[in-house]
Amino acid sequence: LPIYSLYGRNSAPTDTMLAGVDVILVDLPDVGSRYFTYLATTVDVMRAAGRLGKRVLVLDRPNPIGDAVQGNLMDPAYRSAVGRVTVPMRHGMTLGELARLARRELAIDADLTVVPVAGWRRRDDLLDTRLPFLPPSPNLKDPESLFHYPGTCLFEGTALSVGRGTDAPFRQIGAPWLEPAKVIAVARRSGLPGVELVPVRFRPEHPGDEKYPGQELAGIRLRLTDRRRYDPARTAVVLLTALQALYPDRLGFNVASFDRLAGGPALREQVIRGASARLIVTGWRRGLARFHESRKAFLLYR
Repeated sequence: LPIYSLYGRNSAPTDTMLAGVDVILVDLPDVGSRYFTYLATTVDVMRAAGRLGKRVLVLDRPNPIGDAVQGNLMDPAYRSAVGRVTVPMRHGMTLGELARLARRELAIDADLTVVPVAGWRRRDDLLDTRLPFLPPSPNLKDPESLFHYPGTCLFEGTALSVGRGTDAPFRQIGAPWLEPAKVIAVARRSGLPGVELVPVRFRPEHPGDEKYPGQELAGIRLRLTDRRRYDPARTAVVLLTALQALYPDRLGFNVASFDRLAGGPALREQVIRGASARLIVTGWRRGLARFHESRKAFLLYR
């Protein structure tokens, strides 16, 4: 049986590649965050398969950061490679479950089968499973980075470095003008369970985002202290509002990039207006409640 395997790839097969194929196997290590592009790749595969009458088998994997659901719900008008379906920043689903959701939400006519993970409970993260960690990306180097990514990835759309080109990408943020102690003092007033903020200095070498190459930066390192209580999306909003209050002319939103990641302009606009982190995060509750209800039809694990 001719099979095309999409393993560890971040690009969809072309129609020519699939000409002699009966089944496409999708085996991709998703990271549990809306921004990661493996779902977009899977959606492209499903669409190609649907056009050509091919079967798609998703070989599912555990969500490495567990089943917590956090962050804002994406505005469907802002669909992109870093937000294919209407899910929160941290969605608590597996790639197979997301593929099922995408088939319905995007009206994809594809013959999709998800091969479930045997013996996995959805509340278990990668550390609970004791499975080996294999980096899903060169800039997600360790399990801790996966827990921070649903929050720190937002800073890709600002003037701050997220630590690309260092030993701890997505575990720290920084800029030449940053005064870490001031930002940390403001952020701590909000109370951030599960994470410690500490001053750090780092120097990006050949960063993929071209932010501050070779410059020593003042930064803030995020250290995970309790992964069960940690909310990376809320932590990012606390840091964004603190930075806006202290450096309103330096936060440097890249509007197009930030709004794609944030799933719309609302978060950026609230931060610029000076809304509190508490007000912003509280405003997400209704959307998250709708998501919890709507996703039930696509869940495969208890």
